[in-house]
Amino acid sequence: MNYKFNNKTLNTYEDWLDLGHVIIPTDQKIARVSWKKEDFSLTKEEWKKNYSKAQIALRLDKHIDLDVDNPIVRRFIPYYLKGCGAVYGRKNNPYSHYLWEGSCKFTQYILPKSFEKNFEKFEKGAVLCELRSGKERYTIVPESPYDDGGEIVKWAEYTNIHKYSGNIKVDVGKIALSTALTIIYPPTGSRDIYCTAIAGTLIKNTDWTTEDIDKFVGNIAEAANDTEAEKRNKKGTTVKKAEKQYGIPKLAETLNVDQKDVVKLFSWVGVKYAAGGEIAQETIGDIIEYGHDRYEVKVNAFDNGILKEKLIRVDGPTLMNQKAFYDAVISKSSVWIPKMKATDFETIMKQKFEARDQAKDYDEEADEDLVFVKYFSEYIKKEQAFADKINLLEYKRPHFDVVKKFLDFNLNSFENFLNEKRIKIKRVDLVMNIQRILKAKKYRGKVKNRSCVSWRIDNYDIPKEDLVIDGEIAEEVKEVKEITDGT
Repeated sequence: MNYKFNNKTLNTYEDWLDLGHVIIPTDQKIARVSWKKEDFSLTKEEWKKNYSKAQIALRLDKHIDLDVDNPIVRRFIPYYLKGCGAVYGRKNNPYSHYLWEGSCKFTQYILPKSFEKNFEKFEKGAVLCELRSGKERYTIVPESPYDDGGEIVKWAEYTNIHKYSGNIKVDVGKIALSTALTIIYPPTGSRDIYCTAIAGTLIKNTDWTTEDIDKFVGNIAEAANDTEAEKRNKKGTTVKKAEKQYGIPKLAETLNVDQKDVVKLFSWVGVKYAAGGEIAQETIGDIIEYGHDRYEVKVNAFDNGILKEKLIRVDGPTLMNQKAFYDAVISKSSVWIPKMKATDFETIMKQKFEARDQAKDYDEEADEDLVFVKYFSEYIKKEQAFADKINLLEYKRPHFDVVKKFLDFNLNSFENFLNEKRIKIKRVDLVMNIQRILKAKKYRGKVKNRSCVSWRIDNYDIPKEDLVIDGEIAEEVKEVKEITDGT
């Protein structure tokens, strides 16, 4: 191992105090004094008298300590960390702490419990690394005893403690995410789709260049000892050009975990799922037209840790209303869809609606127009149509002109039939259905010089069993038939 030092290496409590650092005496990493007050300090004399054998802990008032807990983290440090002049650790883990001047928010990078089978073999379990900073925290520094086993904390490299030259949260986030994606790298058979989905997630949710994504995915494949790693190092380029880009939902499916656990990992590089757009889009699957104003929507969800496809049935207005649709999904399939912007919801649902398929068991008889025609046919069968128009005038029964082939019927009579059947249709809707579906027109005529208002359907095809022809009308019909036959 090549250690780098200069003549100003910090090795004793005197060295740290001479540079104005706040240091704390600890034993087995537990402070031996009350140290959290802003003005806490100990003199050299106090250290020499009381704490000369103690561990030296640097209070991180003005420092950032990257604490590496998982060995795979170190594979990615050369790719993304922008230099550190103060690196230390112990014999069994020499490159475990990286120290800079500055401050940042305390952040732990921990794998979710759903990945337990992947991290249980590591000494620190799910913990990958930590960014530690602030006066409420400290770190044990060289030349302190690490524990009672005789190990000493040593510098691995030291030139100076300087400020970090980039964005520490962004760069360590890349290191932590790379580490996590390497640890959970899937077995042979699903590696290509896994890498494709990583690239797709980064393309959709970051401003990384395709070259950045190419290298990021390639580095992971190589670190995971993928025998076909060279095939993965152009994923950013190829996925960018692909018509369909997989993302977090596909990763969750491949790893057989909940999407929120994958989201947590990618949040380390700034992927914000407050919008939830990608998850929502891929949670909502294809739309299938089942019947008139009835649609089946495929919803992808985890049930006891297993990804399953569920179907919910909704009407058109529900498809168009984000709140109504979300309520329908949660009540009918117990699936939580992340919130998205209203404009995103409208765009997604419009695209899926326009690309909808018709169900294999699509039933045209479920069409409301056909149902209305069915009601009318039942009405004619019950009341029957009479060739003698006097029945329309006196008894409000339908009349069929056997010569001109039109049907006249009374609106009130038809409405009474529907009410008897407990079929509720508002009067205005009933009139509109008569006009639009039956193609009927209002007709004002006379029967035996008496006014007779009806609705008329031209060219009506009436079943013989529904038509009543008697007396004088029967003779007229016979005469017309003979003339038509040329006899």
